[in-house]
Amino acid sequence: MKVVVVSDTHGSITAWRSIVNLVGRDHLFLHLGDILYHGPRNPLPDGYDPKSLAEELKNYRIDFVRGNCDADVDAMVLGLPEIPEIAEETFGNWKVLMTHGEDLEDERAIAKGHNVDVLLRGHTHIPKIEKHDEVIVINPGSPSLPKGGFPPSFAILDFSDTLRVEILDLNGLKLMEEVFRK
Repeated sequence: MKVVVVSDTHGSITAWRSIVNLVGRDHLFLHLGDILYHGPRNPLPDGYDPKSLAEELKNYRIDFVRGNCDADVDAMVLGLPEIPEIAEETFGNWKVLMTHGEDLEDERAIAKGHNVDVLLRGHTHIPKIEKHDEVIVINPGSPSLPKGGFPPSFAILDFSDTLRVEILDLNGLKLMEEVFRK
């Protein structure tokens, strides 16, 4: 099963549409927070239109977690009762924990406490694939406000007997790739 992982769209409908143009609509999307608002420390991203993005996101299968720039009003305009701080998913025999990721050390403890194989986090806007203490940590970067010299990015996870992780830019160029076995 392929899953598209996005974080830190910060209200950019342009970034969202670029991802959908590359991968199509018929996937489960996991959004790791900072969905609609650009945040007071960030510039306005290209295509900043939180209202239109909220309406468009309603047309996809998306599981969300709350980021530090998300508020109760974001859940309301997205048509959700709430946006949880963390969420667990299972794909085949892979257990996944989703969080936005302000505090990585606490997240590692949370991941161990939840006994998951994969920790998905955003927040830094820097793509990364690492393995720490038997937990695979993946950050898809940001499609709207990338940092660390990286281009705008997102991830595709292919869950089967192995886990293939690809981080792509918005032109479909593969930036990183790792394969993990259980």
